[in-house]
Amino acid sequence: MLMSKDNQGMVFIVDISGYSQFIRKIDPTEGLTIIRRLLNGIIESNHLSFRISEIEGDAILFYRMGGPPSIAAILGQFTRMRKAFKKVLQLYRPELPEVGQLELKAIAHYGHMEEFKIDRFSKLYGNILVDAHRLLKNSIPSDAYVLLSMDYLEQMEEFPLDYTTSCGTYQCDIYDVGSLCYRYFPFDGKDIPKDLSYHNQKKRSKINLSEELVI
Repeated sequence: MLMSKDNQGMVFIVDISGYSQFIRKIDPTEGLTIIRRLLNGIIESNHLSFRISEIEGDAILFYRMGGPPSIAAILGQFTRMRKAFKKVLQLYRPELPEVGQLELKAIAHYGHMEEFKIDRFSKLYGNILVDAHRLLKNSIPSDAYVLLSMDYLEQMEEFPLDYTTSCGTYQCDIYDVGSLCYRYFPFDGKDIPKDLSYHNQKKRSKINLSEELVI
C-alpha cells in the first residue's frame, strides 16, 4: 500500500509509567478499577480532540490527521491529562500507597500514515506507528515527561532548526533502525516544565503561550 503525501498526521501516545510493577503488587480487581479510572480521566481531558486508535493496557494511542498542534498546545494537553491522572491517584493514595509509583509520559510523533477499517474498528498503518513505539523505549532519566520527535518538531515554525537553542533537552537513542533523536520536557514534580522556551519567542509576541498552556 502506497502512502499519499496528503496522509500526514500526529501520533500522541500517553503511557502509564510503573504499570508493570503496580499490577504485580495489587489485587487484580482493585488494580483494574484504578487503571480504568486513570484511563478514563486521560480520555476525558482530551481537549485537542485527538481520535483514539487503540487502548493498549497501560497506554492510549491518540492521533489526528493534518497539521500538528503547537509545542505549547501539546504540553498543555499533557498537563491537563496529568492533572486528571493525579486527581484519581489522590483518591487511592491513603489506603494504597502503591499508586504513588505511577506516573504519566507521552510521545508526540509526526509523519505519513493511513487509516483503515477492520470490521467497525479504525486502525492506523505506517512507519510512524513503529517509530513512536520505539521511542517509548528511551533513555530519558524521568518517569514523567513529554517526548517530541524531531519529525514533529521540524513542522513547527517556532522550532530552532540549528538544535542549539533551549527547547527541552535534546537527546538521541540507538534502535534497530539506527539513531532516533528527540527533545523532551520533564514534568517531575511540576505541572508545567520550566524549560519551555523558543528560539524566536519574541517574534511570536502575538501568541500568548500562557493561554495555550491553560489547563
